[in-house]
Amino acid sequence: MRSFTAVALALVAMFGAIGLPHVASAAPAVTGALVITPESPAPGSSVGSQTPRIVALFSDSVAAVNPSSVSLFVNGLNVTVSGDVNVTLSSVTYVVPGILKLPEGPANASVIAYDTAGNSAKVTWNFTVVPASPGSGNPLAGVKPTTILLYVGVAAAVAGAVVGCFILFLKLTTRFTLRRYFATHPVQRTYLVLYVPLVAAFIVLLVGLSYVYSTAGLPSDAIDYVFIVATFVALTPWGIDARREMHRIRAFERAFAQFLFEMADAMRGGIDPAKALVELAKTHSNILAKQLRIAADSVRLGRPFGTILREMVAPMRSRLITRYAGLIADASTIGGETATVVYRAAKDMDDFVKIEEEREKQLMLPVAVIYIAFAVLMAVLFALLFIAPTLGTLDISFLGSGSPLSSTASGATVPKLSFDTLKERFFELMLINGLGTGAIIGAFTEGRARYGIIHSLALVAATAVAFLVLFPG
Repeated sequence: MRSFTAVALALVAMFGAIGLPHVASAAPAVTGALVITPESPAPGSSVGSQTPRIVALFSDSVAAVNPSSVSLFVNGLNVTVSGDVNVTLSSVTYVVPGILKLPEGPANASVIAYDTAGNSAKVTWNFTVVPASPGSGNPLAGVKPTTILLYVGVAAAVAGAVVGCFILFLKLTTRFTLRRYFATHPVQRTYLVLYVPLVAAFIVLLVGLSYVYSTAGLPSDAIDYVFIVATFVALTPWGIDARREMHRIRAFERAFAQFLFEMADAMRGGIDPAKALVELAKTHSNILAKQLRIAADSVRLGRPFGTILREMVAPMRSRLITRYAGLIADASTIGGETATVVYRAAKDMDDFVKIEEEREKQLMLPVAVIYIAFAVLMAVLFALLFIAPTLGTLDISFLGSGSPLSSTASGATVPKLSFDTLKERFFELMLINGLGTGAIIGAFTEGRARYGIIHSLALVAATAVAFLVLFPG
């Protein structure tokens, strides 16, 4: 046995002498080799932005930093997985996005890193977020509502003086009178229902914004209500005029169909179309009375019946009336069984008007459904607003962004959402939705979005009232 042991020891010594390779144990990590230095914001400093730029620098006396091992935490939330963190061999940089802006008050940042030699380092530093006061972003700083009104008044006075002097000059040189001018150049309704309200809405907007920005203590959504008032000033006359025009066209179509029936009966009695028009003008007292009197006067002057009929229906702005009036005018020019053509046109037009009226009644249900859907959406948003204070407890550790900074923390929580910000965003969402829904109703029921302006204003008003009642602050 002793001889075997001696032989084994001799063999080991011999192989060791000729350089047999052997496994060496790993060298221990060097403590303090990797150093992380906070750069921005400086430790203990105050920053004026809720989206600051966070930077930390690396230095290593042994090896290089492993970028894939770097983790950055802001207020305990691992932001490394967000994709907004830029890691290099010498630094880590992160600009807080607007959607995750830091709340006002104390904040902290932590960085953990490893180098290729296995050394690790961790640093945590604190800073304070002190956002700039809202007044600093006032685009109307130093402008008072009275100043705006004064400038507007001065501009209006100067413009009025210039126009007055020009009118006086025309009177002295050409015997100009406003009555004669407007008799030949009637004021377009568009100026009164669209352009003038737009100018008034612009003035309201300037004055309202100036008042909101210069008055402290107003609700956070005061600016939204200024825009709502300006919207009502700008669109209410146009929307009312659109609805009046729609009802006026419908009344013209019904009256014109009845007029064609009466003309057909007169023509079957042997009266020519022009004379029938003159006789019917004496008895009509409905919406066509004025147009028939003007047409009858043109007939007495000897103008062609076809031309008179086309000119009579032009102000009615109805494509249906224009189409059938053109058909009757062509038939009267060609000759033949004009009475039959007029009767068939009257019958077809009357049927079409009845179909349109029935269609409008049937579309009331889909419109009601759209209103109900709008109300349901508003109720859902209100429910979200009422549970908003508890949204901050949502655990997102399943996303792999849990914090390893604490041995007791199993995950990070989302910072609580600002209730005022959430309310403003939902309020603005419902306002935009109300305007769009009204336009959809107008296009769906009447074929033109303009006819839905009243619906848009009604939905916007309902939204504003609901938010004022439920969230008066």
